[in-house]
Amino acid sequence: MHIELLQAHTHAGRRLPAGARLDLPEASARWLIAQGAARLVTPDSPTPVPSLKPSRRDGSAAATPSTPTPTGD
Repeated sequence: MHIELLQAHTHAGRRLPAGARLDLPEASARWLIAQGAARLVTPDSPTPVPSLKPSRRDGSAAATPSTPTPTGD
């Protein structure tokens, strides 16, 4: 069965991110779906477009002015 992970998951010793697609035996796929960790997809389903929402790591967040820390001189 073809599934898409809805959350990060370790499979066969490899950490996979949400959105990764796997082809698994039916029992394994159904278990992940029942756990809410994956959804069923067809092999020709379009890959979802990643969100264009900026993350805080990209430096687009407004800079916060820093206050110097007194050194006790």
